[in-house]
Amino acid sequence: MAGVMDYFRSSALYFYLAPLLSLLAACAPIGVLRTHFNQHLRRPLRRLLPFLDPFVTLDIAAKPEEYSFYPGKVKSSDAYAEVLAYLSRVCSRDARELRAEGADEGYGFVLSLREGQEVADEFRGVTMWWSAVAEDKVSFRSTGRCCRLTFHERHRGLVVDEYLPHVRRTGQEATFGNRPRRLYSNKKAQHNYHSSKDEVWSYIDFDHPTTFETLAMDPEKKRMIMDDLDDFRGSKDYYRRIGKAWKRGYLLHGPPGTGKSTMIAAMANHLNYDIYDIELTTLETNSDLRKLFIETTGKSIIVIEDIDCSLDLTGTRNDSTKLPAAAKEDVDANGNKKKRNILTLSGLLNFIDGLWSAHSGERIIVFTTNHLDKLDPALIRRGRMDMHIEMSYCVFEAFRTLAENYLGIDAHPLFDTVKELLQTVEMTPADVAECLMPSKRSGRDGDACLARLVEELKKKGEEDKQKKKKAEEDEAAEEKKKAADEAADKEINQEIRSVEAAAKPDRCEAMSSNETASAVRDASSGGSSASSDDYLS
Repeated sequence: MAGVMDYFRSSALYFYLAPLLSLLAACAPIGVLRTHFNQHLRRPLRRLLPFLDPFVTLDIAAKPEEYSFYPGKVKSSDAYAEVLAYLSRVCSRDARELRAEGADEGYGFVLSLREGQEVADEFRGVTMWWSAVAEDKVSFRSTGRCCRLTFHERHRGLVVDEYLPHVRRTGQEATFGNRPRRLYSNKKAQHNYHSSKDEVWSYIDFDHPTTFETLAMDPEKKRMIMDDLDDFRGSKDYYRRIGKAWKRGYLLHGPPGTGKSTMIAAMANHLNYDIYDIELTTLETNSDLRKLFIETTGKSIIVIEDIDCSLDLTGTRNDSTKLPAAAKEDVDANGNKKKRNILTLSGLLNFIDGLWSAHSGERIIVFTTNHLDKLDPALIRRGRMDMHIEMSYCVFEAFRTLAENYLGIDAHPLFDTVKELLQTVEMTPADVAECLMPSKRSGRDGDACLARLVEELKKKGEEDKQKKKKAEEDEAAEEKKKAADEAADKEINQEIRSVEAAAKPDRCEAMSSNETASAVRDASSGGSSASSDDYLS
């Protein structure tokens, strides 16, 4: 030890550091000395005193893209990208020399350390240090980029068991939060086993403006849905504890124009989730559906709109006669038609809550339909579609939301008239919104829009009355026709019974004659037998 200290005192490093250390020791607090030592002196001293260094280092390196035709093309491993995303926040706060790279998705930047720089991070009262170092070139595939974590030996358990998972989880959230959300649509099924995610899904950036604040529906129902979504988002441990996959199903049903698609957009904006819109008619087999599901990610909403129009889902699970012809037959190498495993209701049920449903986790499945009665009860039972949400016609509370959105008013003398009309007239929110659309070209302002809505409600009310009256007349005519048919049938039956009653005596007389003749024959036959017996005796 004395020899090492003598060597240190004789080195040039001691010549420069001795005055500084003397000054700091005289006037600086212990915390400043410790910070200065950790950031600037510890690493040089480690090279001189390796046997006294209690610190552990851990390298997380970037990985080259596998099977690439371009050896220089680098693709970061998930862990490396997540560490960079995590450190971007720490670096922006503490680091002095930074490196900025454009994010893979979105328009933001990922801030990282320059090579040789170091930044401290604290977790549960323990300080760790991250630095950017050059990775050793052990092979031609090495990228040379590496993040190094340094921590004290006594904190190894904390770092491995808690801190590193915390870094990855926070990095994933940062990566997901920084990129724009996406709206995915499935491509037509390609029957091969090498399809990647880019081959089965196409996407655009999702930038729908609808939120629950602008959604026109009953406020109590809206609050119930928002609370349910919030409960789901933070319930990973709860779902694991009760042994269920971390997913939830919503069935949106109601007439066209009541806001089912808008509700999905509001859910995605509320949760900050991607949307995967599946078109079942482009799929041919259950395997195609499974392939799509595997290529989805967590924090997503999987949507199948108008599911009653996509497949025959009315309970005939094994009946394939109503499916598209293209999904039933295929042609082999000899030109002969052969049966293919078609997409079935059973496959869809397994997709919702089978073994594959736990893939990735934190997923919402939404079905929409205009005809709830057409769906198989097994498809929409609780546990598969956990919440059934009826998207009804416009009510007064929904109208007030639309008036605030479109006209910027929350009170008007015509509101009472609209409220009274909406209690008796069924009009969808889409139709109400169209009436409230102002027009600068035609000079239609808020007063004119509300007057137009009142007019349309009255007009529709009259149309509904006419339809109702016509329906009642048709029903009365149908009942009258039914009664007339029943009376005619009754009269015909009565005539038939009269004819049968008139013909009954003749049948009885004929039957008596037949019985008399039969008796005579029996008697004659008996007499002959007796005569024969007398003769023999």
